[in-house]
Amino acid sequence: MYQAELRGKLASSFLRMEDVLTSDVFSFFKYSNREIFLKDYLRLLDLNVSVQEAYDAEFLFWPRYEDNTEPDLVIIVGDYYLLIEAKYLSDFVEVTKKEKAQLIREINGGRVEARNYDKTFKLIVITDDHYYKIEKFKVIPSDFFPHFKWTNWQFISLFIEKVLASKTRLDNRERDFALDLCTLLDKKNLRNFHGVKALGSMILDLTSHDFLFFDARTASFRGAFIGFTESLIFDSKILPSDKAVFYDKRGKLFLSLLHVGRLKKIDRSIFWRGKRRYFTCFLNEKMVEPGKHLFYKEGLNNA
Repeated sequence: MYQAELRGKLASSFLRMEDVLTSDVFSFFKYSNREIFLKDYLRLLDLNVSVQEAYDAEFLFWPRYEDNTEPDLVIIVGDYYLLIEAKYLSDFVEVTKKEKAQLIREINGGRVEARNYDKTFKLIVITDDHYYKIEKFKVIPSDFFPHFKWTNWQFISLFIEKVLASKTRLDNRERDFALDLCTLLDKKNLRNFHGVKALGSMILDLTSHDFLFFDARTASFRGAFIGFTESLIFDSKILPSDKAVFYDKRGKLFLSLLHVGRLKKIDRSIFWRGKRRYFTCFLNEKMVEPGKHLFYKEGLNNA
């Protein structure tokens, strides 16, 4: 199935189904090395199981409760009865006149089944959101939140990528399996930004450079832009002004004109304009001093 999806051999409507995504991801956890993948993934969700319990875990895809509620997946592992509700490009079924909200029905049915198995019930909800959206889970009773866990598909993608990048030994079959799943999640736009902290694990040669901008002449594709170095070349060298341009009440740094009191005119003009009464490029024509000052400094006149 992975290859058919990766190579675009399935209808787009089929690819958008959350049941297909659930099958893709959790079939991987079912058939891959459970000590490396299933056990550690559950640990990251604060669910600790032993290696043997991970290998003995039972996967029940789309079980049906007495009221016909059908969660996406139940994993019975160790002391836990894990009900997994997965969403992708869709939302939860809200309360109607005929039935309760989807999450409430799953909580009620899951509690009953967990008691029958003599297990601790946990509800794990997976969405394609990049962050926890509290409004989606407002129907969950407050006393149940200790048994509820939200995560996303992006977290799974990042977890598998980290396993592949680690020194964990995987045979070729499992490595290919994991790489295909990562590629599939990437194709579905279900990868997360790793964060700047990821740079900490990289060995980088961060040295100072004379220029902050690249030389435009070295660019293969640049359009009409020729680079800052070329576009800012003038006939004479630009020197820093020997007088301050902006002032604040303390005369040290510019903060905001709203904080400035009475202002007085500066001695020299700051900006120049062309003969045609509008600002033009410095290189195109001779500049003349404007008839009026554009800026004032602290002193006699109001701004």
